[in-house]
Amino acid sequence: MLGLWGIDGPSFWADEGGSVAIARLPPPDLLAVLDHMDRVHAVYYGLLHLVISVVGTGEWAMRLPSVLAMSAAAGLLTALGRRLVSPAAGLLAGLIYALLPVVSRYAQEARQYALVTALAIGATYLLVVAVERRRARWWAAYAGVLTVVGWLHLYGLFLLPAHALMLRSATAWRRWGIAAAVVCAASAPLVLLAVPQSGLISWLPLPSAATVRHLGTLVFGGHPVAIWTVLVLAALGLRERAVRVVALPWLAAPLALMIAISFAVRPIFYPRYALYCVAALALAAGAGLAALRPRPLAPVLVVALAAVMVPAHLAIRAPSSRPDDLRGLAHTLRAHSLPGDAVLYVPAGNWMSVTPYLGSMAWLDTTTLHRDRFFGDLPPGRFREVVAGEARVWVVERATGSHGNAVELRRDRRFRLVRSWTFRTRTLSVFEQVAVSKK
Repeated sequence: MLGLWGIDGPSFWADEGGSVAIARLPPPDLLAVLDHMDRVHAVYYGLLHLVISVVGTGEWAMRLPSVLAMSAAAGLLTALGRRLVSPAAGLLAGLIYALLPVVSRYAQEARQYALVTALAIGATYLLVVAVERRRARWWAAYAGVLTVVGWLHLYGLFLLPAHALMLRSATAWRRWGIAAAVVCAASAPLVLLAVPQSGLISWLPLPSAATVRHLGTLVFGGHPVAIWTVLVLAALGLRERAVRVVALPWLAAPLALMIAISFAVRPIFYPRYALYCVAALALAAGAGLAALRPRPLAPVLVVALAAVMVPAHLAIRAPSSRPDDLRGLAHTLRAHSLPGDAVLYVPAGNWMSVTPYLGSMAWLDTTTLHRDRFFGDLPPGRFREVVAGEARVWVVERATGSHGNAVELRRDRRFRLVRSWTFRTRTLSVFEQVAVSKK
């Protein structure tokens, strides 16, 4: 499996850190966190909690579910291509999909996007079978899988209108309508739980030309030869009616809806949220490659594509490839801290995104300088009182600048800054009481 190559090379980054930190909590604490944030990810955190209870919290353990999911995604896409066109088209679609850098990137991420992708492909396969066989059990299986997709990530439900556009008969639309109603009803509780927390995505920008460039870099590694080769092959594949009926709505409808809502209501689009659409592109490209003559041209082009994408795959697996270096932060903290040193997270909720390597903090006091374990920043006055009892304080904050109680600590003449380290988007600093440092 390509996803296993270099799986433990890059450090966990902030999003993965949040997954690990929340999922390893005891169930009561996990529910307490979800009461404040990330209800839309509750099912994934529950699954990850089970993984942690069996195999632990290392990079291998936390990323392995995504590796397995992306492997299943490639296999399901192969089966779909085989059913729609031919065994060769299916095999080539699966190979092209596995070679795309974006697939490796999210196969090595402790988040739910790979699981959503595998289930989205599975739901599409079940839809094709249900339309062909006209059996209620296939429609029931389709509705069940798509409901799980929605509970793993609500954006997966943008696949529903894409599936509606794939249908060509009144009977199929009627049965799809029943299945879609079941999916929407089953997903409604999560929608109601998530709406009050919608402010958590307020950071999303409006889609722009930069978004398109980012998408091209994400999917193809930014290599022009790879981009144009896959796009030309996909255009050839769309000449097959069966491929065109399935791949075009799958690729276009979710993206169009997300972008339209972003401009009409509020920004909701981010490339990884539409990761499951990439499979449609690979499906069309596989069909196009299978249609090329002479036949030996197909394996030659696959090998050429693989060679062109090698630099992107190497970059994904480099230690510097993630936005954060939480492993380096943890190692530094472990090497330079003393038992009983206090830790200040700025803001307090930042603890979730920077503590996947919990062993580095086992001997530290992570509670005294916060109002509560999860989200509480002490009021400035209270913070100045409490910090007076600390000999050394470690501050973990964003590298963009100090705010909150980190500013209070820097202003406090009882303390002096000893040293700071920067780990890409995070800064780690240690302060000592002046009276203590003179002893």
